[in-house]
Amino acid sequence: MNSNNLSAGVLIFIALLASCGQGTQVSSDIQGTWEGSISISGIELGINVDVTVDEQGLYEASIDIPVQGAFGLELVNVFARGDSVGFALPSNHGEASFAGVIDGDMIRGVFSQGGAVGSFELRRSAEVAMEEIPYTVSEITIAGDDVSLAGTLTIPAGAGPFPAVILFTGSGLQDRDENVMGFRVFGELADHLTRSGIAVLRCDDRGFGGSVGEIDLVTDSVFACDASLMLDYMIAQPEVDPGRVGILGHSEGSTVALITADWKPEDVAFVVSMAGPSISGYEVLLGQIEMLCRQAGLPEQEIARNVETQRKVMDIILAGDDHSGLDELFRFETLASLEDLSEEELAGLGDIDVYVDYVVAQSIAQVESEWFLNFLRHDPADEISAVSCPVLALYGSLDIQVPPERNLQPMQMALSDNSPSSVIVINGANHLFQAAVDGSVEEYATLEPEFIDGFESTVSDWILDVTSTPR
Repeated sequence: MNSNNLSAGVLIFIALLASCGQGTQVSSDIQGTWEGSISISGIELGINVDVTVDEQGLYEASIDIPVQGAFGLELVNVFARGDSVGFALPSNHGEASFAGVIDGDMIRGVFSQGGAVGSFELRRSAEVAMEEIPYTVSEITIAGDDVSLAGTLTIPAGAGPFPAVILFTGSGLQDRDENVMGFRVFGELADHLTRSGIAVLRCDDRGFGGSVGEIDLVTDSVFACDASLMLDYMIAQPEVDPGRVGILGHSEGSTVALITADWKPEDVAFVVSMAGPSISGYEVLLGQIEMLCRQAGLPEQEIARNVETQRKVMDIILAGDDHSGLDELFRFETLASLEDLSEEELAGLGDIDVYVDYVVAQSIAQVESEWFLNFLRHDPADEISAVSCPVLALYGSLDIQVPPERNLQPMQMALSDNSPSSVIVINGANHLFQAAVDGSVEEYATLEPEFIDGFESTVSDWILDVTSTPR
């Protein structure tokens, strides 16, 4: 349940054309990796931009749009003159243009495409140079019957064998670093854990980044099979203590971690749940809709209508094969959403009838997926109460995607017979465990790309404590 489910109106990059082009002569230092987001129509879209200089002294640049599975797309017309920076991304929806100003390690400016205008912000990546990393980093591939997982294994310095953890991402296809709007959630966490003496394995999700695998019929059980492959790989490493290997899952990844621990109790030494749901997907979505609407300042009558619409959609899916009411329902809601747009924003959508048909088709495809049906039906409390290993469940007090108000007590009840376990609420943290103001999804990209003070040490200290005594 990360912030990857964006309005179809903003997903204007998905049909891109290959192109060739050269940048201008270098006159400012914009080389390196930049992480940030595009903001348009109230939606944030995470991006990464990589800039290099070729043998002729010309800029070459590419852009990643992780939420759409787009990586290494070539940018053209790259320039940097004084404090002005610009580049463009060719597309059959019209060229996407970026024009901004560089100020130290930040670039801020205007994004435009096909009549739609927004803003963008990039922050120079502060990744540590490889020679400064005090541990071993290996790029690995794990092959299964129907999947190949590409990942990164980090082993602490010194003599092992070490305790270890595999990291599993939340809903929506994501890379091994779980990059959300410029914040490398798992990249940062893996670095801290490895420096603390814990081996870490993190992989791109199947069908994403360097990993290969079917995604059309994916459910949490399929992801748990992938997590099991990662677990088996980690246990087999000579630097790792096979009796001290656990799983950390973020958001829906927590459910995957718990399912895996239930399947393989002899192999999973502990579970860390970062913002993991403890109620059914049906209840989660109703709560999310209500909280998001209330945070947006909508009147109570409109909040109630939106919640009821969400309930109708889910009830249709759960009722069986007859989904005939979905088209009319989604079409009405899509047309209603257009009423709040300006003429300029409407113009940016192109042919409105085509746009509405596209949104309706995409919405129906999403809710008719095997994953969605499984998500609605599944109650994580079943696995939570069945798990025998220690569990650390962490929630952010400002999390609006998996709010502690709804999930804390069910998690505590499900773990009531699991004495080594602990449930903690991190005050002031959002769903990504950043220090937040209101916890909104729109706020993610405006915050520092780092964890709230004390979060990382809470995780590492707990893991080291529960693995200090061999099983």
